[in-house]
Amino acid sequence: MVKPAAILRLLLLLLPAGLLQAQVHCFVQTQMDRQSVYAQQPFKVTFTVYTATWFTAPLDFDNIQIPDAFILPFDRTQPGMFTRSGKQYAGIQFYFIVFPYKAGKFTIPAIRIVAQTPPEGQSTSKKITLASAPQSFIVKPNPPSFTGADWFVAKNVFISEDWDKSLSHLKVGDVVKRTVTINAKGTLPQFIPAAARDTLDWASTYIADAVLEDTRDDYDANGIRKQTFTYLLEKEGAFRFPAKTITWWNPYSGKVYRKTTGVVNVQVQPNPNLGILTTLKDSLNAGVTQAPVAAVHKGPLQIMGMPWYWFACIAAGAVLLLYWLVLLLLRLYRWAVQWRKRVLQSEAHWFRKLLLSPLQLPVLLRNLYHWWDRSGINREAAFTSTLPAAEQQLQQEMHTYFHEVYHNNTVAAKAGTAFKKRLRHYRKAQRKTCTETKQVIALQQQLWPDA
Repeated sequence: MVKPAAILRLLLLLLPAGLLQAQVHCFVQTQMDRQSVYAQQPFKVTFTVYTATWFTAPLDFDNIQIPDAFILPFDRTQPGMFTRSGKQYAGIQFYFIVFPYKAGKFTIPAIRIVAQTPPEGQSTSKKITLASAPQSFIVKPNPPSFTGADWFVAKNVFISEDWDKSLSHLKVGDVVKRTVTINAKGTLPQFIPAAARDTLDWASTYIADAVLEDTRDDYDANGIRKQTFTYLLEKEGAFRFPAKTITWWNPYSGKVYRKTTGVVNVQVQPNPNLGILTTLKDSLNAGVTQAPVAAVHKGPLQIMGMPWYWFACIAAGAVLLLYWLVLLLLRLYRWAVQWRKRVLQSEAHWFRKLLLSPLQLPVLLRNLYHWWDRSGINREAAFTSTLPAAEQQLQQEMHTYFHEVYHNNTVAAKAGTAFKKRLRHYRKAQRKTCTETKQVIALQQQLWPDA
C-alpha cells in the first residue's frame, strides 16, 4: 500500500514551480478626468499602481505618446493608501496633462511600468512589469459661439502693456516701443496667440520675436507671452494707437471672454530734421532685436492650489482668529459663571424661589429665611421707629398673619396663596420705604462746622 506521504511528495514534484511561489498582487489603473475636450483644452491622465504589500524602489515608467498633442509630464510620484473592493492597498500615483491641438478621435496607448514589491507574506521584493490599459478620447470642433481670429483655450487671461517712454511730448522721427504681455492660466505659452500687427498710415511698425515663458507650477500649466512693437512716427498730428485684444474660450464655464488694453491717443509734433527718418528706417529694418525664448520658469511652491506665501498668510490669520475666539469664549464663560453666582445670591432670585416654593412648612420657611437674609429688612429694622404709621401697621399685620397661619404647622392652599400675595405687597412697600429713607438721609446731610 502506498503511503500518503509518498503520494504528497509525488504531487509536489508534478506541480509547476511557479505555482509554489507566492504571487505578487500588483496592478495598475488608468483614469482620465474627461474624455471629450476641445482643441487646446487640457485633460489629466492619472496612473495609479497598487500593491498588496509595499514598494521597495521608485517606479520606472515610459512617457505617453499621443499624436497631435503636447504632453506635459508631472513625474513626481505621490504615494498613498487606497481602498479597492474593500481591501487596503499601498499605491503610487503619477500623471500627465495632455493638450490636444487637432479635432478627432484619439487613443492613449498602453505604457510600460516596472515596479518592485514583495509578495504577500514575504519581505524579499520582486520586479514586476505592468502595462496600462489604452484609453480613448475625443477632441471636438470649435464651438460656433467663438468668433475670434485665433482659437485659444484658457482658464483665465490677463493682458497689459508698457511703453519705453512718455507719450506726452512726441515728434516726427521719434521711436517708441510698446511691450504687450499676455499672462494665461491653464495653458501652454505656445498656444497663446500673437497680438495683432498694427497697420498705421502715420507710423511704421516693427515686431520683434515673442518671448515665451513657461510658468507651470506643481498642479497646472501656465504661460506668458511678451511681444514688443516698435513704432517710427512719420507724420505730425493727433493719432491713436489701437487697442490690443485677446479672446479666449473657457471650457469650464463654456463661455467666450475678451480683454483689451484700451486705445492710446497721442499728439505728434512736427520735426524740421526730416532727413533722419530714412536713417532710422534702415536701422530698424536691419537691427530689430530678436528676443530670445526664455527658459522654463517654475512658479512658487503651491499648497492646496495656492502659492505657499498666501497659504502661510491665510494659515496665520486662521490661527490668530482661532486664538481670539478661544479668548473670547473663555471671557464669556468666566462672565457667565460670575453672573450666575450673583443671580443665585440675589434677593430677586430667592424671592421668586419663595413664591414658587411648595406650602410644606420646612421648605417654605427655609426659602423665606434665605430671602429674608438677602432682603436687607433686618438692617432696616433699627429705623422702624421712624417709619410712617401705615408701614408699622403692615409689619404688625405680617407678624399676626405668621402666627395664625403656622400655629398648626400647616398651610392651606388658599391661605398659602393669600400669604404669598401679602408677601409681594410687603416686599414692594418695604423696598419703597428703604428708598425714601435713603433719600431723606442724603438730603439732611450737612458739612462739618469749621473748628
